[in-house]
Formats: sequence, structure tokens, C-alpha cells
Amino acid sequence: MKGLVELSEVLSATVTEKAATQTCYSLAYCRSDMGACYWLTFQSWAWLDALYRSVHVHVKGQPFVLAGAWCKVHPAVALVLTETWYVSLCVIDSRIVNGSVSTGICTNMAIPRQIIIVGSGVFGLSTAYYMSRDATFAKSSIILLDAWDFEPDSQPTSVHNPGAANADTSRLIRRVYPQGPYAALADEAMERWHAEWGRDGRYIEQRLLFAAEGSSIRSPRQYGETVNYIKDAYETSCEMTPGGAESLEIWDSLDRIRSELRSSVKPSGNIDNTQEKPQERSLRGFISKDCGWVNSGAAMEWLRQEVVRMGRVERRVGEVQHLICSNDGTRVNGVRLRDGAEIRADLTIVAAGCHSARILDVPEMCNVESAVVAYIQLSEAESKKLKKRNWPLMINTHRGVFCVGPDHDNCLKLGQCSTMSKRQILKSASLATEPQTRFSEAVHQPDWENPKVGWGCDVMLSGQGDVVDPESASINKTLAAFRLFLLELLGPVDLGGIDILESDEVLLSNIAVRPFARVHKCWYNDTPTYDFIVDYHPSYGRSLFVASGGCDHAFKFLPVLGEKVMSILLHQTGMSSSSTPIDSSIEELGELWKFPAHLVR
Repeated sequence: MKGLVELSEVLSATVTEKAATQTCYSLAYCRSDMGACYWLTFQSWAWLDALYRSVHVHVKGQPFVLAGAWCKVHPAVALVLTETWYVSLCVIDSRIVNGSVSTGICTNMAIPRQIIIVGSGVFGLSTAYYMSRDATFAKSSIILLDAWDFEPDSQPTSVHNPGAANADTSRLIRRVYPQGPYAALADEAMERWHAEWGRDGRYIEQRLLFAAEGSSIRSPRQYGETVNYIKDAYETSCEMTPGGAESLEIWDSLDRIRSELRSSVKPSGNIDNTQEKPQERSLRGFISKDCGWVNSGAAMEWLRQEVVRMGRVERRVGEVQHLICSNDGTRVNGVRLRDGAEIRADLTIVAAGCHSARILDVPEMCNVESAVVAYIQLSEAESKKLKKRNWPLMINTHRGVFCVGPDHDNCLKLGQCSTMSKRQILKSASLATEPQTRFSEAVHQPDWENPKVGWGCDVMLSGQGDVVDPESASINKTLAAFRLFLLELLGPVDLGGIDILESDEVLLSNIAVRPFARVHKCWYNDTPTYDFIVDYHPSYGRSLFVASGGCDHAFKFLPVLGEKVMSILLHQTGMSSSSTPIDSSIEELGELWKFPAHLVR
């Protein structure tokens, strides 16, 4: 303990002196038998847990111990260093490591030698991609583990998982977001969708109608109106979209919307925006031109092949049963699979989508639910007609329904906003209760013993198009919401819209009542705040990292999400990526996506 006392005697004075003037605090360590002063640099409080455990470091070949009692010896040090801090030392599983500290020079926390990424979905695959490209992880062994075999029988190409949430032909991509951090993230992702990520038909540009019900888009927010969500998005879009407000187009009434969708129909009222009645409750919205959709299945296959091509990641197939913890419960040492096999690692990254809460054994982390999307089949000629008239993607947040397409298969896809997305809309209308930061004890978790739970599948339809499913009542309710969405926008304004002339009006009315050709069930996980969770689990030091809680909107960020995950992972250990500089957005996202404190047991 003699060395420890000497260290603590110097620490208090050094930190107190520098804290007022520097954001990066230096702690001096003097050893009389070495005749030199060595500096340890602290920048954030995040590594307190590492110092509470016994951390062994070699200083110029001399063993040096920071024991867990050090901050109890000098509590003044802990009082001075507020916020979060990391120590620039090599720390691996409380074992001796080859760190070295010379005068004025410090080493960083060691990069994990063995890394497991559980899940090859949006979070996991994109993280594996960016780790493969980054020299920081050049000496790390990275295993990408998934229950689905993406390359069966050693095929030269990848096959996306049909049961995954991203198994789809068309995922909506938009810059339009009411929340600033996500708007900035969407803006960054959009640039990459326009480039390599969206090539070969993976990304198709298509304008977006973002609408809801209430007073004019130009009027102030009013209590009880879902259009408030649209107004917030419009304000953010004016700031974030290239071209600003001039690049956006307001459609400030249902008549205006219908007239734009029906190229040859005159509206029942004056569509001049200046003549519209701003206080009348009506479906209103705006057009954002810099949006589109992605063939998500093709995008995931392409990204998987990029990871394969780089050859840095070992791909394993298996379903995780549970985590492997150390005897004292302070570290995660890997995962055990359902077949009994074990995979050990210094760092385990859980990015398993709706299965994350099960693997972590934290059911309160997210609400796991299934939802359905439905497809209406168009003919080639019908699809061309809609594309010719610059048909938009559509989101009606009042009904909580969106429409994407026509896609490459000439289908229109309809889906519903997730549960927490709807809550955000109600919150903007001041109709939600206090902001939700945690789920109640009644958080929805499915029956994980059912092998079908958590894996998407097509819903069986009868020859007449009726749903044949144990959950047919709730599915039919959703399909009815889709139908109302279509009828409001496309259905005949009056009986005059039904005739034998085969006009565009008949086409649209026909689409509105056409049977659904396919209904697909998918699974997603909502967090209470509608924010992702990208953080170390506080109970396990730096051995367990969580990247999950996609809230049914993470896919649009695919080109940048793994980069952010990697940057946050490194930043919280006092390091930075060799390829991606740390900027203020990482600090902001790191705070926004923190692991919920109330879930720590």
C-alpha cells in the first residue's frame, strides 16, 4: 500500500490545481526509487468502474497497482472529477497488461483481442463493416454471430434473412424528422444512400408526402392536433434540407392532396394555399423531394458481401441462449449457444434486434411486438402510370399509416407506425401523459418458448383474401386501417368518380379497394423514449456493449449507424477511430443513447 499512499498524496493537489483551467486532467505519480514523475491523463468519468477493480499496469517495467481503495483514501479526488472520466491505461479483465507510461506520455485502454457481435442485422452488420475497415481493430479477432445462415452451402453470394425486420423490398428513407439529432443522422445517411450504398437500384429517389390532421401547416401549433408532429418536422426540414423551405412544397388541405394525387381531377374547393381556411381541421402536409426507398433485402445482402470481401470477420451460425458471466458477475466472457457451444470474448456486442432483451435478460428494456405490412399488386402499366405522375411516398401520422412504392415488383406496401412512434405523435399533440422514460411492469414480452416468436413470416390468406391466423382479429384491424388510409386519399370523391372510361380516377379507386396480395408479419423492439440504446452495460465494465432498440426506424441510418456505434464504443474507453474523427455529434448521440440507469440491477 506504500505506493498507493504516495500516489494519492500527489493526486489531490494535481487535480485540484488543473481542474479549473483544463478539460483534460493530468494526475501525477511520483516514485522516489524511480526518480521521475509519470502522468496519467483523465478526460471523463466513465472508467470509475475500472479503477474500483484492481487494475495492474507496468510503468517502465515496474509493477504498479491502482487498487479499488484508492478513491476512498482520497475522496477529494473523486469530488473534483465530476461528470464521466476514462483513464488512459491498458485494462483487460483485471489482468497484467503490457501498458507503459513514460514522462508526459500515456497509453490508451487496450483494444479487445476477441470481439463477438451477436446479430447480423442493421446494428450488428453495419458495426462489423466499420470495424473491418478501421485499423484500430486490425489485431482484433471479430466474430459475427447470427441464427441465420447468410451463405448456405458456401454460396458466393449472401441471402438475407426472410425472418428479419429488414427483410423487405422497400424501406422508406427520409430526411424528414422532428427531432434534431435524428434529422442530422438522416441527413448524413442520405448522402451515402445517394452514393455507393444505394447503387445498382438499391436506392430509388421518390418524393414524400408527410401529412396529418389539424390546422394549417403555417399556423402555430394547437392542442390536440396530430399535425403538430408535421409542423415540427417541417421546421426541422427547412433547416436541414438542401434548398431550405424553397425545396419543400406545402399541400395544406385534403382537397389539395387529392388534386395532386389525381392529376385530372379538380378539387372541390380552391387549392390556392393563400385561400385555404387555416383553422379548419383537415388532412395537411408537405412534400419533401429528397427522399426515397431502399430495397432493404438487397442492401443487407450487399453489405454482408462487403464484410465477406474484406475478410476480417469470422462468420458463425448459431442462436444465443444466454451470456456467459464471470464467477463474480462483474464481466461477460462470451455467449452460450442453444446447442451448448460456447464462444468466449473480451467484448460481447449484443445487437440482436428484438432478441436483445431476451439475451440480456432485461425485459423492461424494450417492448417487443409483431406488426404486419401488406402489399397491393399493380400491373406493369399501372406502376408506370403512377411513376409518370411523380407519385409520392406517403405518411399519414394521424392514422399512423404509411405507403411505399411502387417497388421493383410493382407493389404498393402499407405499414403502421410503431407503438412508441405513435406515442411521439400524441406527445406532439399534447395528448400523451408525462414523457415516458421507462416501461411499466406490464411491458409486452412475447412467449420466447414459441419458436416462431421473433422471426417474421408471411400471414396465410384464404382464396378469398381472408386472414387465416391465430391473431386474425388484430391483423384485420390493421388491414382495415390501411384500407381507410387508401380510401381517404384515393377513393372516389363522389359517384361521378366511378365510370367506364378507364380514367386515372378509376385506377386510383380500384387500388383503394383492391385485395391485398400479401401480408407479412415482422417483429420490432420499441424503447420507452423512442431512442436507440448504444452503450456499455454499466454492470459489466467494458465487457458488454449493447446496440439495439431500433424502434422500427433504424434501417434508414444503415450507412452511418455502425460507424456511430463504433465511435461511441471507442470514445467511452478513451480512444478514437483511426478512420473517423470524433465530433460533437458522438457526444450528443452517446448521451441520447445511454443504457437506461433504471435497468441496472
